[in-house]
Amino acid sequence: MQEVFIGREKELADLEELYLQERFQLFVLYGRRRVGKTTLLNEFCKDKDAIFYSAEQSNNKLNLEKFSSLVFQFYEENNLEPFSSWSNALSYIDERQGNKKLVLVIDEFPYLVKKNRALLSEFQHLIDHKLTSGKMFLILSGSYMGFMEKEVLGSNSPLFGRRTAQLHMKPFTYQTSAKFMTGFSDEEKLMLYGAYGGTPLYLQQINEKESFEENIKRTYLKVTSYLYEEALLLLRQEVQEPGVYSAIIEAIASGYTKANEISTKIGEDSAKCLKYIKTLCELGILHKETPFGEKESSRKTIYGISDFMFRFWYRYVFTNRTLIETGAQQVVWEKRIKPDYCSYMGLVFEKVCMDYLNSKNARGELPILYTSIGRWWGTNAATHGQEEIDLIANDGKDYLFGECKWRNEKLDISVLKDLKAKADAFRINRRNSYYVLFSKSGFTEAVLNEVRSDDSILLVDLAELMTSC
Repeated sequence: MQEVFIGREKELADLEELYLQERFQLFVLYGRRRVGKTTLLNEFCKDKDAIFYSAEQSNNKLNLEKFSSLVFQFYEENNLEPFSSWSNALSYIDERQGNKKLVLVIDEFPYLVKKNRALLSEFQHLIDHKLTSGKMFLILSGSYMGFMEKEVLGSNSPLFGRRTAQLHMKPFTYQTSAKFMTGFSDEEKLMLYGAYGGTPLYLQQINEKESFEENIKRTYLKVTSYLYEEALLLLRQEVQEPGVYSAIIEAIASGYTKANEISTKIGEDSAKCLKYIKTLCELGILHKETPFGEKESSRKTIYGISDFMFRFWYRYVFTNRTLIETGAQQVVWEKRIKPDYCSYMGLVFEKVCMDYLNSKNARGELPILYTSIGRWWGTNAATHGQEEIDLIANDGKDYLFGECKWRNEKLDISVLKDLKAKADAFRINRRNSYYVLFSKSGFTEAVLNEVRSDDSILLVDLAELMTSC
């Protein structure tokens, strides 16, 4: 189905451009599981000579045997013994191809390397002494992002400097995700994005003929539904102690966001807990966040759930599994999700607003061309109280400050005044300041009047947010 491929047209075009070059290519593709890597590679391999091998979590011998079988099948060879090494296998392919192009995909490459640490050096030797003179298009793909960045792309990797191109494939932004949601209002599209995130496979579960409530109940709140077990199934695929990892995510979903809070909540040693958190960050499930302008080692560092499916699942499914499994689907919706979802959408809306600004910034359509963006939280030196600023971006001494309100009432002038006061609490030497207000429900007349006489203020409502979708 062509709609499966929504949003990856640029990535495909980049691959096709590389393919047209008459030379050896080593393309490294990585990104979290379910993000659409295999779909992209399958689309690219259409109408080309291609061998596509998906590595398995077995040992080196069995993987090599299955790869050998695939190669012999491609060349229509029978009754040949499996290759004795990966070097022999790739050398055989190189010799059989001669001067003809071939796409060779090794998907889930980390599975192979974990069982055969010498494989990276084998590949390096092959590339240097044999493959670079041919036209093989070798693609190494993996879901474990930390591994791919360090072991394949990192400066200490035997393959360092051999890649000809790479792509970190990320989940869709809300703009692309909205293309899966025809027939819904702008508000419903963002609410759906908050539940399914930007993962193509999850977005495909949405039925445009059903309401937001009906979609949530069908895909999350039935024991037979696709997403009912998804978060735990993914963890079991990726880690050896899914119970501990699950407890960490649950703690963060419950509001325990600092490392010491998480370790205390789950009853694990802080050093061990940090190691597990790091793994979850490398898998793209969690992210580390420090206040804007502070070092990564800041004591104010917090952790958040990057993937909205995981965030939704741990907030509403995991904690209510007993109810769901006793048939209380409607009660979970009415008592747990519906009253709380506006609060849940707060962080989702901040992410949407940041994506909007990034998109505008890339087109040069903001008062500043910022080089960094984030959130800030800290102490107001004047009041000694704690303050938060939803969005801050800067270009040198020019700053943009943002407030994001997912509320059912219009944003009032008091919010603008508070934002300006908080910007003053963020103690930096700045030249020009701009303010952007995001509101789900629009703006009061007082705010609109203020904007007419002050061009340093930008207003963004739902209609404006969705114009680029």
